[in-house]
Amino acid sequence: MLTALGVLGAIGLLVVLFLQRGRDGIDLSLGGLLRLYLYLASLAGVIAFAIGVAGIISYVLAAAFGLDVIYGGPRPNIEPAFPVQACPPGTTCPPFPSPITSQFVPAPDDRVRQQADDLVRGVTFVIFGGVFWAAHWWARRALAGVADRASGLHRAYLVLGTAIFGIATIALLPMGIYQALSIAIVPPNQFTFRPGAGDALSGGLAALPLWLGYLWLVQRALRTAPPTSPTVA
Repeated sequence: MLTALGVLGAIGLLVVLFLQRGRDGIDLSLGGLLRLYLYLASLAGVIAFAIGVAGIISYVLAAAFGLDVIYGGPRPNIEPAFPVQACPPGTTCPPFPSPITSQFVPAPDDRVRQQADDLVRGVTFVIFGGVFWAAHWWARRALAGVADRASGLHRAYLVLGTAIFGIATIALLPMGIYQALSIAIVPPNQFTFRPGAGDALSGGLAALPLWLGYLWLVQRALRTAPPTSPTVA
């Protein structure tokens, strides 16, 4: 979901900036296009970092509260039926395996592998997203300096990040908490499979601090923005 919101947000950022051409928006020079790329790449790095954090949170929550809460109930292991000896009278039946001599080996729990995959995915995306964001943040600072914080492109980047992670938080976190409480409180039914709360809960917990961080940056930009002079009719 974070990836889809990031793509939609990037498209919205491009539309808004091109509509603001001639004011304080984007210019089509090489420097302006480079700044636009750096902001979009920075946002992509933050989204990749959030995906990685969500994977690590899923692994930690599964280790702390059990696989059922995060990945749902265990998959059923169906023991194969053994054939019944039915031979004609007066004939010798061939040997059949019996439940006493044959040992049923259940299939391994695939949720354990899913938990390990979440950890590997989380560490990979956290490292890659963090390095990717840091490289483009350094490039933005080297290209435009601190004065770039007052530009319309920087303000649009902050508002877009606030919107993406705010929508992800309100869409994922309540659903994840509901699913976790349902698994913990509502008695299970042996004939139904209840999905785990891992994707929604971990995604919401990963998006929450990023949303608060972007919201704080927007408020700081509003406090430090120079007052606009009134227009004379």
